[in-house]
Amino acid sequence: MTTTPTTHSSPAHAVKPALVIDNVDKVFDPAKQAVLKSVSLSVQAGEFLAIVGPSGCGKTTLLRIIQGLDTATSGQVSLPTQSGKSPRLSYVFQRSSLLPWYTVRKNVAFGLSLRSGRDIYDSRSARDRAVDELLELTGLSQYADYLPSQISGGMQQRANVARALAVRPDVLLLDEPFSALDALTRERLQIDVASILSSIRTTAVLVTHDIRESVFMADRVAIMSAHPGMVKQIVDIDQPRPRTEEFQHSPQLAEIERFIWGCLHPSNQH
Repeated sequence: MTTTPTTHSSPAHAVKPALVIDNVDKVFDPAKQAVLKSVSLSVQAGEFLAIVGPSGCGKTTLLRIIQGLDTATSGQVSLPTQSGKSPRLSYVFQRSSLLPWYTVRKNVAFGLSLRSGRDIYDSRSARDRAVDELLELTGLSQYADYLPSQISGGMQQRANVARALAVRPDVLLLDEPFSALDALTRERLQIDVASILSSIRTTAVLVTHDIRESVFMADRVAIMSAHPGMVKQIVDIDQPRPRTEEFQHSPQLAEIERFIWGCLHPSNQH
């Protein structure tokens, strides 16, 4: 039995979205072509969206605009919340951004030591319990008192994810978080992180060059064109989450991967 990807250009969700990107353009140099042009996406609460595209198409720039690390030339990004409170965002970078002089536990708790983090939990004991739960969830409990230099790259990325989740983000942004890891570690983390995000219903946006990774982890994959970066197609991954290791290497995944590859390389199709 094969899986046929469903494609569409403007998904409509009955649930109030957690993230809306509305007609975003980005131009760094007015004399040059736009990096992003007319990018519109809507991500519903609890959904996992992956964004793939060729190098230079503005994927990371879009993520930085969502986070507020950069500004759009035109268009807007909004993060409606169900509670009416200010939305919280967390960002996981490509490489480890842990503080080298802090233990794993202190790194995970770092965001909670700031004023915005202290507002999330009622007491210090509640914050400590939340950190312990995240260490357990990410498989880091026995390494809680280790320094980053004493654990592997895969464990460092687990700690990065745990730290990002500690502030209970409305939207988690992932910028190629596994690309610096070896293949086996990367595949294991894809399974574990996808399972964690499914279990706690966190809305996530992943930027990646790895098509297989996008198909395995996401509910939908947005395919971007280059120069300027535009959303050319969106593919629904019609598989329940969390997904299994069997699906990670299945003919169904490979078929969707080939379809997306063909969308990215139309001139190479026969």
